[in-house]
Amino acid sequence: MKWPTVEQISAMATLPPGFRFEFLGRDDVPALIEAIGRWHPDIAIGGGSCYLRERFYDEQVQFPGGPDRNVLVALFRHGDEMAGMWSWEKEPDSLSLYARLIVISPQYRSAKLATTVMPLAELAGRAMGAEFFFGLATLKIPHMQHALEAVGWQLIGFTSGYDQEQVAPGVVKRVFEAVYCKVLVPEDEIVRPDPANLTPRARALFDALFPAAAPTPAPPAASPGGGS
Repeated sequence: MKWPTVEQISAMATLPPGFRFEFLGRDDVPALIEAIGRWHPDIAIGGGSCYLRERFYDEQVQFPGGPDRNVLVALFRHGDEMAGMWSWEKEPDSLSLYARLIVISPQYRSAKLATTVMPLAELAGRAMGAEFFFGLATLKIPHMQHALEAVGWQLIGFTSGYDQEQVAPGVVKRVFEAVYCKVLVPEDEIVRPDPANLTPRARALFDALFPAAAPTPAPPAASPGGGS
């Protein structure tokens, strides 16, 4: 699962006029950290807060010309200005991609850059050999839920306290988030669990989320021939 080049990424999607993709360079890290904190102040609390620490980039993020790493950070630029960022993490052993973070400058949110990235991620993932996508969406606002559902990601459940947020000034609590996924392999390559191995609750939820396909009706029997 090798990350595509920025040229390959750019060829897979058309951004609004004036915007372009660029992979994060080491020299851009301080400016990006400052921008993320300004665009999305709530990120200082919770799982996304690693994007505010230079050490995270030094140890885990892929840079042009550097060693292959599992976290990719791409920038949206409008001219020379940072307009937003998105980040994915690959899990090579399971051929999976985790949608970690997307943040857009408030000045450019009307350009719908996040909506552009979602189908692009599937194209890039297929080119890399990924077979499964997953990500979490905040329930504080519906925008990311809309973006994921618009490109065919499936809501498969909710986390009850996986992450934490500041819910009021000085008040931090664990929160619910929506879990979405998209499978890139044909259904006949997925093994459904034996119902005997599921508890009643597990089976009820599984059947609600993944109902079995209706059986294909058998063709009508041929009418018996007869002579006069």
